[in-house]
Amino acid sequence: MLQFINKAGDTSAVSVSVMGERDEVRPTFVLDRGVYDAPTERVYPGTPESILSFDSTRYAPNRLGLAAWAFSKENPLTARVFVNQLWAMVFGRGLVGTVADFGNQGELPSHPELLDWLAADFRDSGWDVKRLIRQLVLSATYRQSSRVTKKHLAEDPENVYLSRAKRIRLPAEFIRDLALASSGLLNREIGGPSIKPYQPDGIWEVTSSGRGTLANYVQDHGTDLYRRGMYVFIKLTVPPPNMLIFDASNRDMCEVTRQRTNTPLQALVMLNDPVILEASRVLAGQLLQTAPDAAARDLIMHAFRRILSRDAGEKELTLLESYYADELQRYRESPADAAAFVDVGEAPHKKTGNVARQAALMAVIHGLYNLEETITRT
Repeated sequence: MLQFINKAGDTSAVSVSVMGERDEVRPTFVLDRGVYDAPTERVYPGTPESILSFDSTRYAPNRLGLAAWAFSKENPLTARVFVNQLWAMVFGRGLVGTVADFGNQGELPSHPELLDWLAADFRDSGWDVKRLIRQLVLSATYRQSSRVTKKHLAEDPENVYLSRAKRIRLPAEFIRDLALASSGLLNREIGGPSIKPYQPDGIWEVTSSGRGTLANYVQDHGTDLYRRGMYVFIKLTVPPPNMLIFDASNRDMCEVTRQRTNTPLQALVMLNDPVILEASRVLAGQLLQTAPDAAARDLIMHAFRRILSRDAGEKELTLLESYYADELQRYRESPADAAAFVDVGEAPHKKTGNVARQAALMAVIHGLYNLEETITRT
């Protein structure tokens, strides 16, 4: 225990618990049928001999020794497990299909030599995660088309042998980042405290005891609203609903891999999430302010390229131009609807001089964000 004196001048001591090693090792026993007061055989710190012997002359019998053992150059497991998890994240399936189970109940690797090489290279490069991800995403295997042919279905229906790319919906945090980055709203600051973005009223309050600093949800403002999804604050069992619907964890338990579902609620989130609507409004205003006299076709082409990272086809442009024209006519006939539509989010409004035009372009961009291709890696 450590003791501190209150800065306000209060001389009473405040005790704070800290973690540390005990002076003596507390004995641990196998419990008879798990009964806490029925100890049987005493057990000692150790690791599976089949992986790597826990040499007491090299590794101290404590947490530090266990960490040194796990990252030892002779340990064949740690690098393989981590490489396999990153491979599954990038390719949709691990080289060992059971990502959470490398034991004797798990699957054998589909490409054992590749897994060995990647693990050894990752270890020898100083456990450089960024380097490993770059290796994977720049590979010819990753850059394959996801188009499925009859030959694929006949010879590799589950894509175990990586005959094609796998279509993977982006994780919840990435969907937020995609909208913010493509609209120019993303705050690229690295590190710092978590942030609380837009959230429906009352969600925290109905699950709270009514006490403490987290009893009520206090939304952040300014540039903090536009930080990456990884910095969004998650209260245990009450994650942001827009992320929960896209299969983010509620932190009830440790999850090695997330589920990937496809539900109507996800479409409702993309249609109504303030982040998506605000990104659409900001990008429309930015395009109109930058090129106020540009033709609708040029504006749509630019937005399409920023959101989907490719050029639109002629058929796609024709369809989007037609939709833009219909929306422009509707908003010109109802200026109040146009003003209400663009009145979303806290980001400053760009002065475009034509609310109906901005609302129509915003509707087109909103439609682009709602394409399956936008939130699916193909």
